[in-house]
Amino acid sequence: MNLYIRKADLISGSIMVVSNQNKETVFIASRDKNDPFQIQLFNRLNQKIAEIKLKNSFLRIFSIEKEGKEIATINAIPMLDVKYVHLGIINWNIVGNLPLSEYHVKKNREVIMEVTPTILSLGNQGLQLKIKNIEDLEVGTLIAIFLDKYIKMPGLQPDDKLTELQSKSKLSFLNFKINKKC
Repeated sequence: MNLYIRKADLISGSIMVVSNQNKETVFIASRDKNDPFQIQLFNRLNQKIAEIKLKNSFLRIFSIEKEGKEIATINAIPMLDVKYVHLGIINWNIVGNLPLSEYHVKKNREVIMEVTPTILSLGNQGLQLKIKNIEDLEVGTLIAIFLDKYIKMPGLQPDDKLTELQSKSKLSFLNFKINKKC
């Protein structure tokens, strides 16, 4: 199944619409304003079906929960070499160019999901998610949204604005802070 997310929603929005090829809404994702890495996924009936949240703040471990049960974990992503991420518990390996959002997800050497940048209707930039198994839709969608936010802005503080980040700011990927030099 192919799903699409607008890049404008991923960059600055707290609400993201995930649609299919027919432009029908499949999921609605919500990002917490105080913690941009906490993402909740809702179905069309506005029922929460999955979420990512911080499990351990010291070690920067994130937990993926589906219907209230933890099904996967993501450890802190090394920002120097962002070509590989491992998801614990479900044993998924994410390989590819994560900063450019061009990667695939493998489980037991089989590709189960591919993420590529695309141009949507009306010329909007977006992400295309090709998910092979319908059971992996929720987790795959959460992973794509989370990695896009985490890799693009690893040190974004809740009170920072996107416009401040685009000015001559310098990102420090190792300590997750932004040093502003205007």
